[in-house]
Amino acid sequence: MEMSLINTIVSEEDPSKSFTPITFEYLQHKRNIYEGYWYRKPSFLLIKRNTPESSNTSSENEEEVYITKNTSVETILHSLTPIEYPPTSINGVAIIFHVEGWQNADAAFTDIQYSMGKPCGQHNTSCSYLGNVAVTKKDRTCQGLKICEFASSELLEMTHKTVEFNSDLRLKISEELSTDNVKNNTFVIYLAAIKTECRYKNNGIQCDGKAVLKCFRRHDEITPPTYFIGCSKWRSNEKYHRFISIQENTDLNLLRQLLDGLWEYYTIVQKKHIVVTHPHCERNIVKQGSIIQKTCNVKYSKLIPLDIKKCPYMILVSRGIHSHPPPPPNRVPITIRDRLQELIHQANDNTGDVTPTRIISGNLIKTYFGTEYLAEVHASLNNADRLRYHVDKIQKEINPQGTGLLGVVYNYSKNINNFCEYVKRLEFFEDNHVMIICTTPEQLSEWVKCQYFEIDLSFKRVAEEINEFEINYFNLNHNLIITFARVFTNCATSVAYYRIFHSLFDLILQLTGSSPQFKHIHGNGWGCIIADLDYAQAKGLGMILNEIDKTKDWEEHLVHILKSCQVHYKRKIRENKYDEIVSNDMLALLSADSEDIINKLFDNILKNDENTTSWVSFYKQTWVIGSLNKTMSKIDNEIWITVPNNTNVAEAAHALSNRRGKNLKLITAIKQGYKLDKERLIAINNNNKYNIPFRGRDKGSIARKVSSNKRQANKLIKKAKTTFSKRKQNENASSSKKKLKKTITIESDIEDNQNEDNQDQENIEFQEKVMALKERQLTLREREAKIREIELNNLIKEKELNNN
Repeated sequence: MEMSLINTIVSEEDPSKSFTPITFEYLQHKRNIYEGYWYRKPSFLLIKRNTPESSNTSSENEEEVYITKNTSVETILHSLTPIEYPPTSINGVAIIFHVEGWQNADAAFTDIQYSMGKPCGQHNTSCSYLGNVAVTKKDRTCQGLKICEFASSELLEMTHKTVEFNSDLRLKISEELSTDNVKNNTFVIYLAAIKTECRYKNNGIQCDGKAVLKCFRRHDEITPPTYFIGCSKWRSNEKYHRFISIQENTDLNLLRQLLDGLWEYYTIVQKKHIVVTHPHCERNIVKQGSIIQKTCNVKYSKLIPLDIKKCPYMILVSRGIHSHPPPPPNRVPITIRDRLQELIHQANDNTGDVTPTRIISGNLIKTYFGTEYLAEVHASLNNADRLRYHVDKIQKEINPQGTGLLGVVYNYSKNINNFCEYVKRLEFFEDNHVMIICTTPEQLSEWVKCQYFEIDLSFKRVAEEINEFEINYFNLNHNLIITFARVFTNCATSVAYYRIFHSLFDLILQLTGSSPQFKHIHGNGWGCIIADLDYAQAKGLGMILNEIDKTKDWEEHLVHILKSCQVHYKRKIRENKYDEIVSNDMLALLSADSEDIINKLFDNILKNDENTTSWVSFYKQTWVIGSLNKTMSKIDNEIWITVPNNTNVAEAAHALSNRRGKNLKLITAIKQGYKLDKERLIAINNNNKYNIPFRGRDKGSIARKVSSNKRQANKLIKKAKTTFSKRKQNENASSSKKKLKKTITIESDIEDNQNEDNQDQENIEFQEKVMALKERQLTLREREAKIREIELNNLIKEKELNNN
């Protein structure tokens, strides 16, 4: 295509104006070099005339080449890549862009860093250089450059035709600012002070006091005074007046003169930001330099073929000399911009809540651009706000209504990306209660199969006022924690929990075709629910059970099904720091084997600590003590022994979710929860189908028990070491106090022997305590073994009865 095109040009033009033909193979070779690469320095191919003087000819002797009937140039350049700073000359320069294979042909013009605008025009014509191809000719004018009025004369009078990529314009601009840092900093403090309003208000009227230099003086003559900028209308006992501390690198005499009005301050009040950020001094006037517009008369002509596929060439003609410095490369090239947007989309798919910090700290930049730093990809990306702009833009495209509650409503109503596949209920109530239930039919099917489950509320995963209520279970067959449902709610009252349980049980019937079964009501089904003894949770559960079976009130239902976490119970006792006798009686409530003993323990607690009246009145309720003590509970004895006495599974489930992020946006938390739940269900299906476990490590009941024993042993050892170290610290502290008091001690052999005997006695007592702890641990293990033996015997008897 290119070879035949150039041959046509040579045959039609006068031989004196002909050009050396460029072979197709050469252009194809150059294109292969640049294809798929997003940024390089421009590569030019200069086409010269085929004359004897062509090797030494200069631009002055070159003759004009007509691009169109009325447009001619002296220099023609061919480029396989976009050019950010196209060269220009008085007689004109034409750049032929070979756009075949480009993903975006508009990059030939959009990547140019010069601003183009009016006067402008557009019309259709034919391009003789391309073989009389019909083109659209767009005329534009360079809009010049905005520059500070205090810029150096070298910059203000600068002209250029080409741009050197290694030129450093910033140093020339900043030279004035770096000559005197103390003076410049004083001007900065002064300008900031007069622009900072006094925050004091009297009867709603803003204080209009002026900035003045003041100081704190100490009563002693050694400490120097501390200077600050205060308010001229400050009076004693008035707060919130202007107070600005002064840094050390400040000229106090100059600052005093500025504040006293010996210098003039020139301000510009405009709607738009048209002043530079740096202060300047002109004679006795301090001001921020205003930005002036440097105009330019360089003319551009863009020639775009009407059929770009048949003629994959675009031409840019520039004529004139730029009467301003080269503009900085602020514009991101379109190819880099497209790649950056792909990167942001990929990061959003990976995390669900992409931020500029996550992109910069991740490895996607190196994957997409081959470098770890965006500023090395292109100079325009040195401005971090550009990345933030593109991230915000894409976030708005993905979530036009945001990632909060309004975004959830939008995604739910439109079912964007099958949002309703996981979000099954979105309900609003008159008391401002919001409830979002997330689950799938597969999760609900697994839920109805289990004998017990755990419920708990998580506070860390979702930002703002929304919390996450989870229903979890540890599957012993697969050694996996399964979350049956996630409920996002902004309310944690008993009525809110009643609504949550009511909607969950209704979803079970709707999606599985069978209503939930409770062992104490229906004879089979769920036999126990483990919670952390939250009153609102418990009452909400009891209310929905009372609705299912009205023969029992909500408290009686809880006695039949609720088991409370003993870890939370013990932790609250430790945190309240009760007396040791009272604490022991409270802990004894967990293992008391008769109602009389339990009542006696409550009486002892009240007797030993009168401040426990409210505590006793709460835990003495039948459903509360029944959830903690097997004797008072009406849960089947076998189920009570089998199910755990803590909510460790729920806490572990929270930790798994929090690994995906904390304080997440609501939509992000929902998507991450769906991803985690889906992974668990896929792992279970694969285990059932191919017998491949989720983890290679042994996570069976024996291995988990061994790990638990090791943790308990380490805890006891750590506790013993902490007690011993505290005793040592107390001894060291007492000995140092004795030294400070300068007490006189008389050394003797008798006292030395006595000290050694005391130390030996303390070591013996310490060893005895360690042995006692070990004996207690062995006793606990023996009890656990006996319980396990009883459980096995019961199972054997059940099997025998079933066989008979």
